[in-house]
Amino acid sequence: MARAGAEAVSVGLVAVLFVAAGLVAIGAFVAAWKRDVTQSLAGLPLMFAGAGIAFAGVSRFAAVSGAEVLGQEVGVLLSITGLAAVALGVGLAGREGSR
Repeated sequence: MARAGAEAVSVGLVAVLFVAAGLVAIGAFVAAWKRDVTQSLAGLPLMFAGAGIAFAGVSRFAAVSGAEVLGQEVGVLLSITGLAAVALGVGLAGREGSR
């Protein structure tokens, strides 16, 4: 519950891009650090999430100027693509491990 007289939180484009860059950096670190393929695939969704946040943030701030940018749609597409890439990678790694 918001109390009376509380101000809305406003986040700038720089803060959104810092969060996005942090997620991409953490995802790249996880992908490079782990030796096992299935463990290194855990970094992919983080990198895709960072890219999705960047697209959605730029879309929000570009919408102020009247331009139509499809950032939220691209963010959803990136999350679905990241999930599919991880599922395919885990499936292939599991198949290779059973040989």
